[in-house]
Amino acid sequence: MMRVKRRERVIHIMDSMGIDGCMIKGSENIFYLTGFKGSEATLVVTRGDSFLLTDFRYITYANEVVDGVQVCEIKRDGNILADICRRYEIKTLGFDGIHTTYYMYERTKAVLPGVELIPLKNDIEDIRRCKEPDEIKIILEVIDIATRAFMEVFDNLRPGRSEKEVARELDYTMERLGADKPSFDTIVASGERSALPHAMPTDKKIAKGETVIIDFGAQRDGYCSDETCTIIVGEVNGRLHEIYKIVNDARVLGLEKTKPGMSIKELDMIVRGYIDDAGYGMYFGHGTGHGVGIAVHETPSINTASEGILEENMVITIEPGIYIPHLGGVRLEDMVFICASEVKVLTRLRKDMLIIN
Repeated sequence: MMRVKRRERVIHIMDSMGIDGCMIKGSENIFYLTGFKGSEATLVVTRGDSFLLTDFRYITYANEVVDGVQVCEIKRDGNILADICRRYEIKTLGFDGIHTTYYMYERTKAVLPGVELIPLKNDIEDIRRCKEPDEIKIILEVIDIATRAFMEVFDNLRPGRSEKEVARELDYTMERLGADKPSFDTIVASGERSALPHAMPTDKKIAKGETVIIDFGAQRDGYCSDETCTIIVGEVNGRLHEIYKIVNDARVLGLEKTKPGMSIKELDMIVRGYIDDAGYGMYFGHGTGHGVGIAVHETPSINTASEGILEENMVITIEPGIYIPHLGGVRLEDMVFICASEVKVLTRLRKDMLIIN
């Protein structure tokens, strides 16, 4: 469904850029604006109407799921885009600079003589930053699914199980409890491999004396959750206990200091500064967090180069980590909702010292 408010935001982008229309690619952006999911689609927004261009495979489905958007079939012997530009007298057309390949750009340019193509940057992604009530509702539902799934898997977690086995069980349990699928490839990294921030699960067996990073999320109805727990298995090296406490304290500090209107960069500086002051800054190389919604990583990115402020209705993560080569790592991640006067932590799993023997 091309929701009125979302179309108005696209029109506002067009007004600010002084363009007559825009051509949007990227499955996540098209889903956000229309509700359509498919591997082949282009959304064209003019000042009069909106058009979803797709191929024969999706025509019936597109007509079922979109409303307020004209569905047009792409045919080899036609040029729908040129027809739209002529009909609506489009002389300047914005195009999705993030999701349009150079080949697509050259091909579009060739079929639109006399039309100036102007790249959009993160403009469409940016209007997804602040969530609407129905989006928050679905996000809470997928967090609940992921939470219940993790609790089931945690109860069965023990030394001797492989990383792949745990990841597969978690994926299966999330789907059994109502997820459409995991929101990304589940990370289970144990022992020295927990020092790899985005390690893929292997056949390695979980052993006593290790930390195990589990980064997971559920997706349903197009929306994602994202959460990370670190589990201590048996008695671990005292340095691992130390970094666990530092990461958890940095996480709690970040949650306490986060507030609407604050500089995004400031939030990163607060969390990063705590870890740096503890002597582990060189082992925290990624950002403090990111937005979550239709994509598991959305704007805003919370890092040292971030611009802008935390706005009402943003959903973000706070996820400090310390990763020490040849020893192990710890990452703890929560999702939070920026309200008008407060911040609500949406994830519910305890992060302080999850221990199994």
